[in-house]
Amino acid sequence: MSNLKKEMDEIRRELSRISDEVEMLKEGKKQKPSSEVLQGLPEDVGKYLGLLEKQLADKPDAGIAYFGGIGKKGGKLAWSYHSGYEVEDVLKCPPRRVASLLSPFSNEQRILILKALIEGDKGSSELSQATGLEGGQLYHHLKELALADYIEQKERGIYALTDKGRMALLTVLAMAMTLEKKVTPEEIDMIFQEKSQE
Repeated sequence: MSNLKKEMDEIRRELSRISDEVEMLKEGKKQKPSSEVLQGLPEDVGKYLGLLEKQLADKPDAGIAYFGGIGKKGGKLAWSYHSGYEVEDVLKCPPRRVASLLSPFSNEQRILILKALIEGDKGSSELSQATGLEGGQLYHHLKELALADYIEQKERGIYALTDKGRMALLTVLAMAMTLEKKVTPEEIDMIFQEKSQE
């Protein structure tokens, strides 16, 4: 139970931090990014927070689902992606579309391939070493990733991650870290039992 208490305290601290940020936005104060990675980026990195305040101000129950990433190479901004949609619109996304985007991530070997390719272009022998897959098994997974437009074959036997592949991989990995299961089934049972007794 002490782990659950620690988790709840951590959640309360994070909610408090978010609440402070929202108050700063309401007062028109802009937070300056402290991370070196964010220095020199256009101010549109925070545009979705501004959208939340402006676009949804007249809606009492609304939100924006946002995701993004930023990367440097050689000390300079090399890539970035940012996207945000009103929750109302996100909920209209067809389940088939979601399944087709996420199905390549349902296999650990494909994730290993994508993680190897994020480091740079690789040949089949390097990918075989990274995944333990050989021949037909490796090519089956490479084909599935290519069909999803997550990788491309630059030249015979050399594979590269596409921009879509980088975006999908980093987003899914960040999601997996964020949504990592932190409570045991027993602790969940205890929470539900306590709630039902209230």
